[in-house]
Amino acid sequence: MRLLMCSPELADITDALCQELPGHDVLPCAPESLAAEAPHADVIIPARTPISAEVIEAAARLRLIQQFGAGVDHVDLDAARRCGVPVANAPAAASGLGKAVAEFALMHMIAAGRQLPAHARALAARSIAVPFGASLFQARICLVGVGGIGSEIARLLQPFGAALVGVKRSPDPQLQQELGLAELYTADRLTEAVADCGFVVLAVPLTAQTDGLIDAQVLGAMRPGAVLVNVSRGQVVEREALLAALDAGRLRAVGLDVFWEEPVDPADPLFQREVFATPHAASSCDLFLRGASAVVRGNLALVQAGQAPRYRVA
Repeated sequence: MRLLMCSPELADITDALCQELPGHDVLPCAPESLAAEAPHADVIIPARTPISAEVIEAAARLRLIQQFGAGVDHVDLDAARRCGVPVANAPAAASGLGKAVAEFALMHMIAAGRQLPAHARALAARSIAVPFGASLFQARICLVGVGGIGSEIARLLQPFGAALVGVKRSPDPQLQQELGLAELYTADRLTEAVADCGFVVLAVPLTAQTDGLIDAQVLGAMRPGAVLVNVSRGQVVEREALLAALDAGRLRAVGLDVFWEEPVDPADPLFQREVFATPHAASSCDLFLRGASAVVRGNLALVQAGQAPRYRVA
């Protein structure tokens, strides 16, 4: 089959797919070429490229939109349903994404909590005047989103002796017990959940319900001096409310792997604040490359056999 890898700058993914799928044509496709190439594609792999209704409707031979990862918020799912094109992802547990992002989130929690940007400035200034940051040991930590990624973060945090609380759309006593959560709040109790937490970690998908979820009210409910880490999507946090919380000193620091516009402008005034940042790279490791490639290979085999793909989301 002919596969379009729609974010050609992610060359490691293209290389991994070429190795995993020797019987298929894996073609890098720049976003500006997608409309012309889509009609000749059997499979589209969006990665970080938006897949519009126009592209889907023009792709007459398209048999599958297969995300290399979990997020499908930039695929027009309604158009895919109308055109009868299945959309599948590579979910956290099956692809190794959960472990990869959890590991990265832990790095962000430590780096933001201990205020590594301030340490870098001190090093550059040959100064020993550094802030005394926040440790994860015995901290109270709120995980907003306790799905595949949030659950893995909870497991990684267990050796720190932290008091963990979670936020999930619906109650799940079994999961709460399995992860050792002191409490599992429903989404309507978010402000209650974040109160008195030294760290708040965001690991939710971007949906109509989570867009702007972390607003001034939620930030205002957080304990003064708390650390916010976002490994979900930039739009989950209201930008101006976040800047105001940093400027007021309500937040000690922020760890961001995701932004409102990507790639983020390095001159963004955001970086004048206490922000530890990475370029949407939480899944970028060998574990995830192997796992997601295997998911893609399995789904291509199913589609070729006339069967439904696994992990279908639309």
